Amino acid sequence: MSLWAVHILDGVLSAPVLLGGLVVAALLALVGAWRLRDDEVPRLALLTAAFFSASTIRAPLPPSSVHLLLNGLLGILLGWRAGLAIPIGLVLQAVLLAHGGYLVIGVNTCVMALPALGAWLLFAGLRRLPCQDRPWFRAALVAVSALALSLSAVLGIRLLASDDPRAPANIHDSLSFAFHPITLALVASAALIAGALAVRWRARAHFAMGFVIGVLTVLATSLLNLLALVLFGTSHWDYPAWMLFVLHLPLAAVEGLVLGFTISFLMKVRPELLGEVRGQAHASIVPPPSANGVSSPTAPCPPAETPHRAAPPTDPSRD
Repeated sequence: MSLWAVHILDGVLSAPVLLGGLVVAALLALVGAWRLRDDEVPRLALLTAAFFSASTIRAPLPPSSVHLLLNGLLGILLGWRAGLAIPIGLVLQAVLLAHGGYLVIGVNTCVMALPALGAWLLFAGLRRLPCQDRPWFRAALVAVSALALSLSAVLGIRLLASDDPRAPANIHDSLSFAFHPITLALVASAALIAGALAVRWRARAHFAMGFVIGVLTVLATSLLNLLALVLFGTSHWDYPAWMLFVLHLPLAAVEGLVLGFTISFLMKVRPELLGEVRGQAHASIVPPPSANGVSSPTAPCPPAETPHRAAPPTDPSRD
């Protein structure tokens, strides 16, 4: 079972780790609530409800189950406010669904909120790149996602096939196998095929950005969860932790697709949620400069009258 699905009374983590998680989670929530405006509350509540609702839809994958995390979506749409939304959602999961434990909420907040903040920063950085509309840029993002998924699958399955995933010799052997030239050639070929399919299907730039952010956010969350169980667990969680890491790889691909389609849809109907409306509105209301370099008023100007040549004076003697 994953860290967010294990009741803390079973003795998963030690007391100092739990206390440290609660302290860091409190700091993240404090930063997320700093100068919270009234107009931000509806969006925060709506996305927190979506985060909570996603945890109720679980796909059974023995020995546990997986569900959409949506912390990447929260990071993109809420920014640093995700540090407040995620612990609220986790508290609702623990109280209403008995999903996880009360004391482990702090560590779970760190595991999910830190990748969410990383998703926010990554999306902000990708939006500023001038090559968003280039086909190779979209293909590169999809290829990076496929490369990360493939290498994670190879490394995780190789460690699960060993007799002890914690042994340094087995870790070294798995890393050598994952980064072997033949393995890298196969993985790179799969990544190139994924990038070529993105170009062939004319994937939009925002879909590619959402896809890579969704994949990397789930991978980062699963990796932090694995490290928490392996490094700070009170018992041997090596096999369950690596098994859950591998089981969450299909979820990373699914969440990448969900986030990609969601970002593309929001870009069409509600671009202000992605921070796009301010620049567009400014460009639309500022009138173009006139010939003398001074901006004309926003009201439409009447068309200039065409000068007519004056009629010649009539001669009274000819009447």
